[in-house]
Amino acid sequence: MSGVEVPPELRVPMNLQWRALSGRTIRAAVREGDLLFGFFAPMIFFICFYVPLRHSMELGGGDYAQYLLPVIVVQGMFFTAMSAGDRAARDTFSGMGTRLRSMPVRVWLPLAARMSANLVRAVAAVAGGLVIGSAFGFRFHDVAGAAAFIALALVFGVALVIGADVLGVATGKPEVGASALLAPQLLLIMMSTGFVPAQAFPDWIQPFVRNQPVSQAAAALRDLAGGKFTAALGISLAWVAAMIVAFSAVSVLVERRRS
Repeated sequence: MSGVEVPPELRVPMNLQWRALSGRTIRAAVREGDLLFGFFAPMIFFICFYVPLRHSMELGGGDYAQYLLPVIVVQGMFFTAMSAGDRAARDTFSGMGTRLRSMPVRVWLPLAARMSANLVRAVAAVAGGLVIGSAFGFRFHDVAGAAAFIALALVFGVALVIGADVLGVATGKPEVGASALLAPQLLLIMMSTGFVPAQAFPDWIQPFVRNQPVSQAAAALRDLAGGKFTAALGISLAWVAAMIVAFSAVSVLVERRRS
């Protein structure tokens, strides 16, 4: 709770505070077209890569839609994180965070509300990816694999969003909140096994390409779509856990410095 003491009978329950703050962010995302972009962006990028690469990738057998969609979903999580960073920076720049700290609102509640709203956008991105993937032949092997696929995509998105959110809060500059993530996103996505196998890269960089978090997440999602729970899932979850712990620790430090 902030320093403002409010009589118990006048206190707003935490669930209502959370609903109000998360609803504010979701309404802004709808009004500004961010949710629509989150839904349609995976479709656009899927087509942009599927059309030129399909024939060369399918010469050795296999369905390229099945291979490609996982990294498109991961890319959608990066776009969600970039949006989260921009939103957090704008809230900080406008003084919203300062106003909330002067009110009887628990310190963690604004972050929880932003995370809830960002999760809605992440769901929209996953849905958009699955719609376009299904149209081009992507299929799940079974229900368990499908559920695990969606869950892994979302927790990967949550990890990225926490990092982007703390970056936006720390900088307080909307022009930095999203753009700072552009270069890392491009590096990790393009230098991954999401579009082509690791063997397509020069030998000296293959270890990085094969083991970096995007490649591991794409491999795990690919296996889950086929109904296989492989070692890639454990490695991907380890990456997710490490990112969540690291970014959460930084978030706590940032909040302490600001309070």
